Amino acid sequence: MAEDFLPIMMFRQRTVDEDRVEGRGQKEKPKWVLTGADLVARSHSLVNDLVNSYSQVQHNIELPYIYEVTLDKRDTAKSKRKAVVDMLEVDGANGPAHVIGMRGSKRLIVRATGDSQVQAIQERLSDYERYDTALSCIDSISRFEPEIETNAEENVYKVRLLDFKDDDPSYERVFEEQLRSLGIPFEKLSYAKHLMVYRIHADSDQVRAVADGVACETLFFIRPMPKCAATLDGVSGYALPGVQKPTPGEDYPLVGVLDSGIERIKHLEPWLEGKRMSTYVDSDLDTRHGTFVAGVAAYGDRLEQKDWVGGLPVRLLDAAVFPGDGNVDELDLVDSIRTIVGAMHDKVKVWNLSISFLTEVDEDEYSEFGMALDDIQDEYGVLICKSAGNCDLSRDGAKGKLLVGADSVRALTVGSAAHEKDIHDAAEIGYASPFSRMGPGPEYIIKPEVCHYGGNAGWTPSGLTRSEVHSFGIDGGPAGAVGTSFSTPRIAALAANLQNAIGGDFDPLLIKALIVHSASFPGDVLVPANERVQEMGFGIPGSIRSILSDDIHSSTLILRGKLPRRQLIDIKDFPMPPSLIRDGYYTGQIILTAVLSPIRAIGQGGEYCQSDIEVTFGTYDFKEERDTTQNGILNPIGRKYSTNLLLPTRYSAPKLREADTDFALRERMLIKYKGKYAPVKKYAIDLADLTPKFKEKVAAERLWFLSLKGTYRHNTEREADITNRLLDQDYCVIITLRDPSGESLLYNEVPQQLEQYNFWHQNIQLTNQVRAMIGQSR
Repeated sequence: MAEDFLPIMMFRQRTVDEDRVEGRGQKEKPKWVLTGADLVARSHSLVNDLVNSYSQVQHNIELPYIYEVTLDKRDTAKSKRKAVVDMLEVDGANGPAHVIGMRGSKRLIVRATGDSQVQAIQERLSDYERYDTALSCIDSISRFEPEIETNAEENVYKVRLLDFKDDDPSYERVFEEQLRSLGIPFEKLSYAKHLMVYRIHADSDQVRAVADGVACETLFFIRPMPKCAATLDGVSGYALPGVQKPTPGEDYPLVGVLDSGIERIKHLEPWLEGKRMSTYVDSDLDTRHGTFVAGVAAYGDRLEQKDWVGGLPVRLLDAAVFPGDGNVDELDLVDSIRTIVGAMHDKVKVWNLSISFLTEVDEDEYSEFGMALDDIQDEYGVLICKSAGNCDLSRDGAKGKLLVGADSVRALTVGSAAHEKDIHDAAEIGYASPFSRMGPGPEYIIKPEVCHYGGNAGWTPSGLTRSEVHSFGIDGGPAGAVGTSFSTPRIAALAANLQNAIGGDFDPLLIKALIVHSASFPGDVLVPANERVQEMGFGIPGSIRSILSDDIHSSTLILRGKLPRRQLIDIKDFPMPPSLIRDGYYTGQIILTAVLSPIRAIGQGGEYCQSDIEVTFGTYDFKEERDTTQNGILNPIGRKYSTNLLLPTRYSAPKLREADTDFALRERMLIKYKGKYAPVKKYAIDLADLTPKFKEKVAAERLWFLSLKGTYRHNTEREADITNRLLDQDYCVIITLRDPSGESLLYNEVPQQLEQYNFWHQNIQLTNQVRAMIGQSR
């Protein structure tokens, strides 16, 4: 008899759980604010920096002065940023913005539209008594110098202009007129709103002339145009599965394959949706790579004879965006993706993108390609599954960083894990493939978020060896290859199956959260936690059945919503089951995943993600009534003596180093991998690992809470206040309670607790077809 299917559960906070964010301010100045001679010296130094920035330097009077203000150290606290910006905004909050962006994470880009504004900034820098806090936060001021790289292949460059925060076209006009005067052909393409990018065809002398010319103060950078790659080699002899055909009348998941084209071979022909969409003619395509990717998406489990993804076979939309000669640059690819996704977004919600540019991501800047992918996903309400990229296999095991596009904060980025291990292969089964590029992404966000099986490789005395994954060649025969290109379509198929299973309006945040929440680390060899997370993100997801179901000893709750600015969710009656109390203390394991859609700000450098939600979970002593007549107290009921259990300091270091249980190997190392302004956070804790001091915080008489509090960077808050824009954030929090002892029937007990505390809740709603497939009784 098949195991009963126990669906996971949705629930909502109650009205009583919706509180207001409180803040009492700070009356005394912080200790780090400079005083006396140090403050005077800092003031004089910055005034000299400002004056010297344009001394004896050519300046186009049609353009504003552009300065770079470098902040002291790497502290980007909002309070410090506000002080600096308020000082530099010499026209006040209602005037045009003078702080127009960031480069990296600690350099502000500032404009002054004339000599009078330069003088006004100089006067404020000299007024050290009034602006002591701001001056203490600034290390130096210099003229903004655009990044210029020459000697591009084929003399093709990408140029990004500064965003001057208004609709005045004169900046673009000055730039374009200079290109024409130098005889430089150019094309403009809007990657995303407020991202002005050009493609120019110029030799190195012409590039230098642009950088030194009358339009130099419009430039953010000039770089060689990135080139795209889709590689496929390798042959594998094995028996192919039989041709599978859709059952008439059934609804199947659909994946858009943004690749090199799909050959209409007998195995794939029944699953191809309509005609190929492409800006290229068929004769310009080499469909080997796209055919292999499509085969993994549609037949992946059957080809490997594994139940890695589960679910239904996927239909395929052939979106050929990569020509056979490989002659496509970033602008062409963005334009093709936007055109095709825009035309098909009503029908296709999940897209696979397994081609990459051969440029690594920066540590403190998001790529234009990644931002363009974000813009496309936001505009059309879709989810892109993007490969992390491959690096050349190194004998010393060194790996390269992620390739651009993999830093898209809206996309689900996918690395590769080893599915098998030959004698010479470098990776253990379930560990990162030796060619899979590693994170983190910019500003330490976790990228890739997940991995799936994409092959293994190693060295023999005579050269490279590979353990390949399987798919189809363009002749319809068997083919084998390795790469993140072929782990990614497994995730795309999983995402499309989840969409198909849940039905209703497509919710990319929920799909992403479900996949990340289910991910874990297979294998039984302990790898240092930071290395494993950088290589594999949160691990390899489960199959669709395991994602959507619990066992009788676990309970999974989904909280999905939108959190407005200045509000917080504080669930003071979290339904922690009493059956987990053993010998006077709560026991059990908790896995909590939070996936957010942060507000994005192009031009803010490393602060591209402008919003965040802080999640806390733990216990407290009792509820208290609070005096709302006192300054800063807005909520009548509060928690007394709360303890957040999602902090690594709560747990015994020796116990965390022990790796003798399944939970320790697969989940527990994730406890510290979260960060402020990170779009994805995940925690995994075992209450058995608490130190003696904090074990008292889970005593039987303690109450449990779950709290969500939003934060926004100063740039977004300032703009919202000026424009009266209402800010909010989409979030999806998934929390699983487990009893490793197998004694508590949590699946039945948690709903009873929800009923007792008057929470709305229901099992996740699945389509009839999926219920039948996974054996759920109706």
